[in-house]
Amino acid sequence: MIRVLVPVDFSAHSFNALSYAHMLFQEVDVAFTLLNAYEASAIQLVGNKSPLRLSGIYKNMKAQSLKKLETLKKEIEGRNEVTQHSYNVKAYEGHLKEAVDAFTKDDFDYIIMGSKGASGLKEIFVGSVTQSIVSLHQDIPLLIIPGKAQFRVPDNIGFGTDFSRDYDKDELQPLIKLINLWKSRLRMVEVYEVPTLNPTQKKHLKQLESLLLEIEYSFHVIPEFSSLENCINVFNEELNIDLMVLIDYPKNFFERIMREPLIKKMTFHTTLPFLILSGTN
Repeated sequence: MIRVLVPVDFSAHSFNALSYAHMLFQEVDVAFTLLNAYEASAIQLVGNKSPLRLSGIYKNMKAQSLKKLETLKKEIEGRNEVTQHSYNVKAYEGHLKEAVDAFTKDDFDYIIMGSKGASGLKEIFVGSVTQSIVSLHQDIPLLIIPGKAQFRVPDNIGFGTDFSRDYDKDELQPLIKLINLWKSRLRMVEVYEVPTLNPTQKKHLKQLESLLLEIEYSFHVIPEFSSLENCINVFNEELNIDLMVLIDYPKNFFERIMREPLIKKMTFHTTLPFLILSGTN
């Protein structure tokens, strides 16, 4: 059984991520945990010096959180869309980042969460909450669903890499699991500064190929882009990629593209889901 954590704040983008998760794993047994993190606002806290009064505020917030989660759970179960899916709910007092940071790869196989970006800013990868989760460099694979993304069968899964590091079978397992689930084609993508692979890169490419013996894949090299927006458009449109995968090494090849970490900046209006795997190097 696949274990999936879905943070929900009862907004449209979090419901969209939940819907995407349902569709992505519609053919397999999944135990979903719906997580809502709640915090008291400044207005609620101002003037409430009494510990008893503050305790009452948080107790009420927890009750409201659990009530909303249970209502959502009943709505999902009432639709009975996928019988092999089960649901648990969890309310957490504090910031979502703290809640997610407490989990390990032994707790969940994937975290799937929505991102609304930031209205008014043209180039932003994720909203501040999603960015705080990305910054944890969690061992649990993180699938980010942009607010405007609609589920598409992942016939083509992109894997961005520069072949500069060794590859580990365990770190690739979440990707391989999705490929096997959907019989997807893997498109390995290198965005290059120099159009030929050096000996080290060739060595790592062969190592990667040895880990993907049962996988149908193709190899694409594309030139460095003037903007990340152009880069994403190529992935999404010209290569027909339905889902993009990156390994979250401390430094990754996208940093060279934009001189800023990809996992901090992208066009907020992209509709391409991104799966971020934890790097072991």
